[in-house]
Amino acid sequence: MRSDGALLRTADPDDLEALYRFEILCFQEHRFRRDHVDWILRNRQALTLVEDGPDGVEAAMMLLFEGVVCRVLSIAVAPDRRRRGTGTAMMHAAEAICGERRLSTIRLEVSTENLGAIEFYRRLGYRTDGVLYGYYSWGEDAYSMRKTILSAEPVAVRRRPGFIFRNK
Repeated sequence: MRSDGALLRTADPDDLEALYRFEILCFQEHRFRRDHVDWILRNRQALTLVEDGPDGVEAAMMLLFEGVVCRVLSIAVAPDRRRRGTGTAMMHAAEAICGERRLSTIRLEVSTENLGAIEFYRRLGYRTDGVLYGYYSWGEDAYSMRKTILSAEPVAVRRRPGFIFRNK
């Protein structure tokens, strides 16, 4: 069932092939390997959120929960769907999940070369808290960024009209 707007759902191991194809579509280089996507989908401490469209996956975000911290492993939006608020809505969904789980912090790593992503995260309130030299397997450095979730109470999901959650 679809609403008039976007549908955000949790992914499971049955989504592996579709998510791996989406990874290839969104990341021309330095993408997750298929076995890494599979590991994330099967990990009990991880959660993958997917926005489906008429032609399949339009956006995906992979989260890993480490104690009181939620780590954003990956966020991707289909190239023809970018700059329409989807990435922002997905990051807000991650913040809402953190509120529901009473987690205090969201953290992520981003290439020091990915200026668009760095600015995107800064606009959302993420702050750089360190440089991770040689972080990526290809030798590139990354910024460690984080955002403190101020409320210990669950927060409402800030979303576009029709943007809903559902389990698969």
